[in-house]
Amino acid sequence: ELDANSLALCLKTLDEQAPEGDEFSVSEGSILPGVLQKYVGSDLDQIQWKRVGGGVKQAIIPTKGNATARLLRIPPGVAVPEHSHNGTELTVVLAGSYADGPHLFERGDIQQADTEVHHSPSVVGAEECVCLVATDAPLKFKSIVPRVVQKFISL
Repeated sequence: ELDANSLALCLKTLDEQAPEGDEFSVSEGSILPGVLQKYVGSDLDQIQWKRVGGGVKQAIIPTKGNATARLLRIPPGVAVPEHSHNGTELTVVLAGSYADGPHLFERGDIQQADTEVHHSPSVVGAEECVCLVATDAPLKFKSIVPRVVQKFISL
């Protein structure tokens, strides 16, 4: 059973600022949370990006097991080729925004996709979209060109 003050204490905690150096705080001048900066650094321009086509760049983040994690930088107006999933995909928007069907995902939003989702997310607005994407299985691209490229860029 909860204490009568539990809700008030929870709401007070939500209003408090994160302590300095918190893993989830964002350094001034960076869009990356502290925990992610440990892997890639604090400045997007210092990351060793690799081009994957269509102006899209990626940076692979080391993981264990079958999971993959990557940062994606996608220019305005660019759509990810239509695909579905062999497993689960989690996408966190760090900057910019993208549309997926009727849904808009902006900074701080998380999208979960699974084997039932077939989509082609598209960056909207004038700003590039930077996302952290984690998957537990390779994507299933609809068209042949992305399927061929996939073998060389670990998607």
